Amino acid sequence: MKRRYTFSGEWKRLLTGGAAVGGIYAVIAILTGLSETVSGTGIPAVGTILGAALGCVYLVVNTLLLDLTNQRILRGISTQRFYKKSYLGRYLLAGVTLFLGFMFLDPFAVFAVLISPKITYFFCGVTGAGID
Repeated sequence: MKRRYTFSGEWKRLLTGGAAVGGIYAVIAILTGLSETVSGTGIPAVGTILGAALGCVYLVVNTLLLDLTNQRILRGISTQRFYKKSYLGRYLLAGVTLFLGFMFLDPFAVFAVLISPKITYFFCGVTGAGID
């Protein structure tokens, strides 16, 4: 019998926080002209928005992969080897995301969204929102 994976709702919280940080950065960058300076696309606003979107996609995929890793470790299935591969894969994914952001999009938009989990967890800790 094939087991189904159940994902935690953590990806929703990270996506919300990432979209908020990316949106705030995009507004500030477009209004101040920063996106015109750093964007690697012909239309700077598009580079900034796509950079924030790429960061959000990375956050969701990374969180889902981490959920799968945790579930597999809890089952005790070849844990150490699987954990090392998962860890390496998630960091390679982060590297590819940053590479694409720095080469073709707005690097600050991608980076801002990648550090948004720290901001999200800090905000939740200070306000007590969403802590179980």
